[in-house]
Amino acid sequence: MIVRDSSPVEGTAKQSLTLPVDYTVVRGRRKTMAVLVRHETVEVRVPLFVSQAQIQDFVSAHVPWILRKLAHKAEQDAQRPDLRDGGSLHYKARTLRVRFVSAVAEHVDVTVDEIRIHGRALTPERAARVLQRWLLAEAREQLPARTRALAEYLQLGGRLKEVVFRKTRSKWGHCTSGGRIQYNWLIMLAPDAVIDYMICHEVCHLRHMNHSPQYWALVESVCPDHRRYVRWLRTHEHRLWL
Repeated sequence: MIVRDSSPVEGTAKQSLTLPVDYTVVRGRRKTMAVLVRHETVEVRVPLFVSQAQIQDFVSAHVPWILRKLAHKAEQDAQRPDLRDGGSLHYKARTLRVRFVSAVAEHVDVTVDEIRIHGRALTPERAARVLQRWLLAEAREQLPARTRALAEYLQLGGRLKEVVFRKTRSKWGHCTSGGRIQYNWLIMLAPDAVIDYMICHEVCHLRHMNHSPQYWALVESVCPDHRRYVRWLRTHEHRLWL
């Protein structure tokens, strides 16, 4: 074992072990040890003065769990959008073939089994930019009107001030106390029923700025199958990230 984390100060160090796991140690002002698995990396967060032997024992005890997590992350990575010509993209709960079409004007169209990205000298990077612009345009065209319609139906129209868009990693939607609703426009890759649930989730926050029983009762009155759509997002959201 190569030890590179001998000083009891806050920071990180990469560990190389005889165990089938490489990991990074992050020391900090905390009371317990924890393991975080992100894609191909393993991070072990520990208190400042925990010994190397204690860390290795802790990791050893969690190796089966870590390996399962890494395998799950690898499976998810294999399902992420592949924007090469001939690759695949999950769109509206369907897996479509990606096709590059040489054209002067950049745009996107969808057939039964293909998503066609039009443009000049397309590469995966350029195709991603064309696709993202198209998704943002689709979001701007559809989501504000659908949001206002539901807000009016719930007699909350006066509380809705604006609808904006931002690509974020942490959430699909957000509602502020000032009546500003923000959507992650990548949600346009999801089924329409999931999009409707997301709109419902944020509009209901115009009345309840919390997740209280009263809030969820309002959500259920509009979207009785909301639990199903929450499960869909948790299961498939990795397929939507570009």
